[in-house]
Formats: sequence, C-alpha cells, structure tokens
Amino acid sequence: MEEVVFEVNRGGLVISLDFELNWGVHDVLKYGQYNKNLYGVREALPKILELFEQYGIHATWATVGLLFAETKAEMAHYLRGIPVKYKNMRFAAHTQFAKVGEDEQDDLLHFGKSLIEKIKHTPHQEIGSHTFSHFYCLENGQTEADFRADLHATAMICEEYIAPMKSIVFPRNQVNEAYFPACQEVGFICYRGNEKHPLYDPQKFKGRLLGAKKWLDSYVNVTGNHLVTIEEMQKDSFINIRSSAFLRPYCSPLRFFEGLKVKRIKEGMHTAAMSQAFYHLWWHPHNFGKNIEKNLAMLEELLQYYQELRHQYNFQSYTMHEVAELCQSLSRKSPIGED
Repeated sequence: MEEVVFEVNRGGLVISLDFELNWGVHDVLKYGQYNKNLYGVREALPKILELFEQYGIHATWATVGLLFAETKAEMAHYLRGIPVKYKNMRFAAHTQFAKVGEDEQDDLLHFGKSLIEKIKHTPHQEIGSHTFSHFYCLENGQTEADFRADLHATAMICEEYIAPMKSIVFPRNQVNEAYFPACQEVGFICYRGNEKHPLYDPQKFKGRLLGAKKWLDSYVNVTGNHLVTIEEMQKDSFINIRSSAFLRPYCSPLRFFEGLKVKRIKEGMHTAAMSQAFYHLWWHPHNFGKNIEKNLAMLEELLQYYQELRHQYNFQSYTMHEVAELCQSLSRKSPIGED
C-alpha cells in the first residue's frame, strides 16, 4: 500500500530541525546571553515530538555530533582529530571547551544524549547530521581534509547507536559543493540546500539590511514559495532537498503580524499540495525555547493545516531521507516524467 502512495504522490511536507544547543550559537552570542532559549529546549523538544507523533509527522533532526558524547573526555577525544584552523578561530568548537561541564547532568548546554534518545524512540523521526563540530564549510582557513575529519568523528561517535546517517544539513547553510563527494563517500545521499534567491545565498548574507529583508520575506511573499519537485531533485546524484522557509519563532514586538507569517507558510504548503511539489520547512529546537506555548500553538496550527491538505490532496509527510529514497525509487522504475 505504501508503495502505491509513492507512485501516485510526488509531493509533500518536509520538516527538518537543526539540533545544536550552544554549539550552534557560541560564535554569535555572548556566553549566557541565549541561555533561556537553550535551557528551554529541554521542555520544547519533547513537546515538539509529541505534536509530531499526534499528527503523523515525519521529520529529520540534523544533530551536531558533539551532542552524542556522554562525557567531556569523549568530546575531547573526537575534537583532537579535527585540526580545523579557521582564519577567525571564534568559529571553532574547541575554543569553547573550557566552558564545557563533565557530563549532561552537569551541563545542559553542550550535551544532548538524553534528548537524542527521545528523538530516536519517537516514530518516523530521522536523525541526520549537522556535522560533528558545527563545521563551517565556507569560512576562510578550513579545508576539505578538516571536513573529512569532522565527518569521520560523526560516524565514529554514532556507530552502533543509530543507523548510518543519510541526510546532512550544513551549519549556517554554508553549502560547499566541492565537499559533496566527501559526503557521499561516507554514505550521505541528500542535503538541505538554500532557497533559489540571492537573499538566501550564505556568502551574501551580510549586513542588517539583508537580514531585515529576510525577516520581511517570512511575513510577506517577497521571493516566492521555493518549492522543489521530484524532477528537479532527480537531476543530481547528491540530492538537494531545498529549503522552502525558516519557521521563525514567536516575536513579541511583531505579535500583531503572527497571522501573516502563518498565512505565508500555509499558502506555500497549499501550492505544493496542488502542484505535487515538496515544501521544506525548518527551524532550530532552541527557537522554541522561549515563548514555548505560543510557538507550539503556531506549530500545531500548521500541522492541523497539513492534515487538511493530506485529506484533500494526499499531501504526505516525509523525512529528508524518505524524499531521497522516493527520488531514487522513481528514477529506477521509469524515466523522468513517465509513470
């Protein structure tokens, strides 16, 4: 029965979350500045999983490899094998190591094994990679050899704990096509690319004006819905499941515009459902770490709308890996464009 659905349905909702805790923000925020959000992940993440299970949502959790460590000594062991030398060393994970506690009980900002356990035991959730050390693939100083060492660390720390990872999300969305062969060599088959618009090019994301334009695009359709189709994804051996939108958290100063943000996303989902395309929504668990109930209510409204589209258009829910498998399956069975 599931195979028949795959044959007739070529679109759906893809959700991915970048799970990183302090490893993802240490270089942009002063230590302690964002702690309320980070500590709030302990409450928000299980509730997100509950909603996903309630509404039958398949999701990919792109997880920083350091969060799998159970002790500081284990972290140190793997970090020693990643000799990255950024030109700006504030990007390097090991520069934060003096702030790391001995284990998760001692340090809720840098360890996440208990939360990964919750993801692992929730149906239809994929654990993917957000690199081991929140590695920036486009920053000056880092090399492909450094990146390969980072990939190796992830594979080693996850070995025999979860199935080999198949999906990767590049930190800060710094997609480096030169590194695709390295990703494929260790078993990754897909990644989350950026929206097809200059506004979302990570190498151009500089200055407050550009950031303000991205904020505006979350509330008003400035750049389009950024849907992706099976035909488009089948063109590449390393499958690009492009982002459609970032789910911005509740913002009190903009609370009167929350309805516009939700409406913008719903319109994209509806267009995807009608055109048999994929709508890829993403965010970080720590985005929900403050104003938790308001953020969960927003998410539930979107998931309820997904259910409506599922019943009306057979709009399905997919992990990134499932989309990639669907692409590969259809490629094997027929040429592009034939059923």
